[in-house]
Amino acid sequence: MIENLYKRNYHPLIPLFYTKGLLSKQQLDKIPKRTLQHWKKNKNKHYDFDHWVLPFTNDIEDIKKTIERQQLKKAIRLMIRVSDGYHQILKTVGKNKQLQKQNASYVVNSIDSIINLTKIKTQRACKFYGVSSDWYYREKRKINCSLNIFNKCFKKHPNQLSFEETNAIEQLIKDPKHFGKTKVTLYYHALRNELVSCGKSTFSKYAKALGYRKSKKTKIPPRKGLRATRVFEWLHVDITLVPTLEDGMQKVAFVKDNFSKAILHYASVSKKADSKFITKLFKEAFEKYDLCNTNKPINILTDGGSENKGHFTTWVNHFNAPPVVSKITARTNDFPLSNSMAESTHSIYKTEFLKGQISRTVKNHLDSLERFVQYYNFERHPADLYGLYPMEVINGKLPDKDYFKNQIAEAKANRVITNKAFNKCAFIG
Repeated sequence: MIENLYKRNYHPLIPLFYTKGLLSKQQLDKIPKRTLQHWKKNKNKHYDFDHWVLPFTNDIEDIKKTIERQQLKKAIRLMIRVSDGYHQILKTVGKNKQLQKQNASYVVNSIDSIINLTKIKTQRACKFYGVSSDWYYREKRKINCSLNIFNKCFKKHPNQLSFEETNAIEQLIKDPKHFGKTKVTLYYHALRNELVSCGKSTFSKYAKALGYRKSKKTKIPPRKGLRATRVFEWLHVDITLVPTLEDGMQKVAFVKDNFSKAILHYASVSKKADSKFITKLFKEAFEKYDLCNTNKPINILTDGGSENKGHFTTWVNHFNAPPVVSKITARTNDFPLSNSMAESTHSIYKTEFLKGQISRTVKNHLDSLERFVQYYNFERHPADLYGLYPMEVINGKLPDKDYFKNQIAEAKANRVITNKAFNKCAFIG
């Protein structure tokens, strides 16, 4: 009796629950019939600012089904917890928009699964992942091509490398004869043979994605060297030790031109590599390239080893020919720059060419050395030469960074036509 002495104050949502059929029979029995009749009478009454509550009232049927079905209710609660965890992770990770973009396909697939399993509306499913329905539909419309290394449709993105060009790069980097070669060498090899014509950064991006692996080199702190302005202006020499299985350690010396990076001459000896050995090496190099008849000065950069003194110093000081020849020792007070140009040749020989292999005999070693010089001068592309071989520069060609500019521009125009006509996927433009 006491309960009837005051007027009940119902929660504002209870009339809504009644009109939408969300109240149980036990709950309805506790509400006076006149009150229920009043709520029913005002069910379709027009209220000001109805549009404010439309986002909620439009979803009320889904909410009803969720409440009625216990398993669905549990599943929704689980998804909400997962969604909360996902949002919390995004808040703590920098560049979360970029992270979301990278995983867009996974988010879209998850939203699709939620919609199919629960039959809830797309907008509500998107809220679980903190994305808008516009974002969901935009990402869903994107066409992912399984034939493309970056999953981009050739027709939708015609400026990318074509299917054939991508295959050409893949074959190039996976060919056993190219193992160990630098990406720069492979890039200019592709340009010169018109396998692929594109920018160096583009080639590098695709090569890396297709599995290119460079040879491991010992990390050496960079040393400041010099750069010549013409061929034969600066010559470098240094000796490195190369082991053989049956004939012991061999001493190898290269004479290298700074401007062209070409190996002008080389020699190997089993015994001590003394100053007579270096002197003979340079005499043969000067004769081979007729350097005794050039009128421009020649500088020879060496280290402070004994093999670069004695007879060699005497020969340089008494050089009887038109050019002025000077012998300079690297990393000294008078000349602080390094002889890194010579040292880099040793590194390329041992890591890029030999790849850790050891010759059995002296004869095998000399044959290998000859093949290396051929590879270095006529097959390898130093980055500073923009696609020329070292010996081409020695013979008069000048490095030109725009040498392949027209070829790349023409290939770019043809690529758009090729990609727009691509017909190996299910997509029809």
